[in-house]
Amino acid sequence: MKKKYVLIFMICMLSVLSCHKDDTKEDKPTGTLKIKIGLYVTVNEVSENLKSTHGTEDFRVIVYNSANEEVLVFAKAADMPDEIQLETGNYYVAVFSDNNLPAAFENPYYYGKSEMFSIVPNNQQTVVVNCELGNSIVTVVYSDNVRNYFSDYSTTVSSAEGSLVYGKTETRSGYFRPLPLTIHADLTWQKQDGTLESKTLSGTISDPMPKRKYEIHVNVSAGGGSSSLLINLDESSGPVEIVDVTDEVQDADSVLESGDLLITEIMYDPTSLSDATGEWFEIYNTTDHPVNLHNLVIKKNETDQHVITGSVILAPKSFQVLSRTADAVAGNCYVYGTGISLNNTGAILTVSNYGTDGSDGSVIFSVDYGGQDFPAASGASICLDPGSLNVNDATAGTSWCVSTSVYSSGDLGTPGSSNDHCN
Repeated sequence: MKKKYVLIFMICMLSVLSCHKDDTKEDKPTGTLKIKIGLYVTVNEVSENLKSTHGTEDFRVIVYNSANEEVLVFAKAADMPDEIQLETGNYYVAVFSDNNLPAAFENPYYYGKSEMFSIVPNNQQTVVVNCELGNSIVTVVYSDNVRNYFSDYSTTVSSAEGSLVYGKTETRSGYFRPLPLTIHADLTWQKQDGTLESKTLSGTISDPMPKRKYEIHVNVSAGGGSSSLLINLDESSGPVEIVDVTDEVQDADSVLESGDLLITEIMYDPTSLSDATGEWFEIYNTTDHPVNLHNLVIKKNETDQHVITGSVILAPKSFQVLSRTADAVAGNCYVYGTGISLNNTGAILTVSNYGTDGSDGSVIFSVDYGGQDFPAASGASICLDPGSLNVNDATAGTSWCVSTSVYSSGDLGTPGSSNDHCN
C-alpha cells in the first residue's frame, strides 16, 4: 500500500512541473514589429532600372537579433504579414534585392539596414528601411573619331571579382560592386597593306563609390592632339572626376618631332602614266601612335608647297601615299594636286609642321633624292630599304635602291606597303 502512495505523489509532482513550464512560455512578454521598405537613390536612370529587380516587393527581408543571429527570414517582402510578433529584445532589419552579382549589365543591386531598435511588451514598433543602390555604375561612350577611324574596338572594365566588355554598340549601364576598377580600351585599325594594328588605352577608377555613375569617354582625336580615356562622375551625384590616360596622337596642332615621319619611296618618273598623272611619294609613321597629317606642309625645294587639308590618319608603323592625281595608284592615297611636281633629276622633298602660317614650321623630315649615292630610275620608284627606317639612314643615298615589284599602273614600286629590300 505504501508503494502506491509514492507512485501517485511522483505523478502529481511531474504534472505540477509540466504545468509550470508551460505557464512560463506563455507568460514571456512579446511585442509586434511593422516594417516599411523605402527606396532612396540619387542616380537619374535608376528609377527605370528598378524594373530589373521587380520592385521592393521582391526584396529579401531578414530580421537579426543583437547577437547578429537570423531570427526571421522572408524570401520576398510581399510574403511578410502586416505585423510580426517578436520576443522582447533588441533587433535590426536588413533588406536587399537578391541579385548581388560582381558585375552585370542592367542589374542594379539595392541594400538597406535599419538602426538597432527595441521590442517592448505589448507595443508596436514601426521600422522604415531605406534601400540604396549598392553598385557603382559604369557606361562607355566612344567618340566619332573612334567610330570613324577604327575597324574594331571594345573596352573591358574589371574588378578583382568580375568584368564586363563594352563592345562597339554597347550602350547599357554596367553595375559593379564598389571595388577598384581597371579599364582597357582596345582599338584596331587596318593598315595600308591590309594588315591589322592595335592599341590599348588603360586607366583606373581607384575608389569607385556606390550610388555613383562613371562615364568613360574613349577618344582618339582627329584634331585634338591626344588619345585619352576620360572618366566623368555623374554630375547629379557629385563633382566631375576625370582620369586622363594619354597616348600621344599628334597632328599639326601638336608639333611632330624630327623623324616622326619619313619619306620612304618616291616615284618621280613613271612610264606607264605621264608624270602629270602618275607621280607620287610615300611617307612612313615611325611612332607608336596614330598621326593625323592634317595641316602638315609638303614641299619640293623651296618653290613648290602644299598644305594637307582634311583629316588623314596614319596608323603607327604604317605607310601613306601622297600623289599628284587619284589615278597614280590603286587604293588609298592623298592627292596633293598640281602644286608639286617631282623633278626627274632630283630635288629636296620635305615634310614640315605648319608653324604660324605654313612657311615657318619645323622640319619633320627632308631628303635630297638627287644627292650622292641615290639611285636613278625610270618606270620604277626609288625606295628606302626596310632595314633603314630611321632618320639617320633615311637621308643616306646608300640606303636607297630601285623597286622591283610591279604595282597597279604597271610600273615598279610598292606604294602604301613595305618596300622591296635593297641588296
